[in-house]
Amino acid sequence: MFGLWLLLSGHYTGLLISLGFISALGVSMIAHRMGVLDEEGLPMGVLLRLPKVAIWLTWEILKSNWAVVKVIFNPALADPHMTRVSASQKTTAGLVTYANFITLTPGTVSVDVDEADHSILVHGLTAEFAESLADPEMDARVSALEGPAS
Repeated sequence: MFGLWLLLSGHYTGLLISLGFISALGVSMIAHRMGVLDEEGLPMGVLLRLPKVAIWLTWEILKSNWAVVKVIFNPALADPHMTRVSASQKTTAGLVTYANFITLTPGTVSVDVDEADHSILVHGLTAEFAESLADPEMDARVSALEGPAS
């Protein structure tokens, strides 16, 4: 938050930067002492792995957008399908992230997340969208983003 404030404020005097840094450090120390900085709530390792996955996800979204545009111009191609996708994520946050990645990709929507059997019910605009979820690449990338089990 300190970095965002610094970028948006435009105030780069030594005093303000020092006071802002000390305030951010103080709040972090208080949150740590309160025990609210757990791996589930603030997975810092994700920040290092996120840029690579974000670039890949952006490319997937662009490709899916193009496929959705084809369906929009030719509605006869629409053939809705429901499919259940297995997920290999180890945490609830990882499972939800995978479901969100599926929903972010145009043409697919995560309808239900089943934590018990680690699966996600997905609605696909066409059979091709639904079948594309069988490719384990997105699952593997979300698992890599999630990081090693603690």
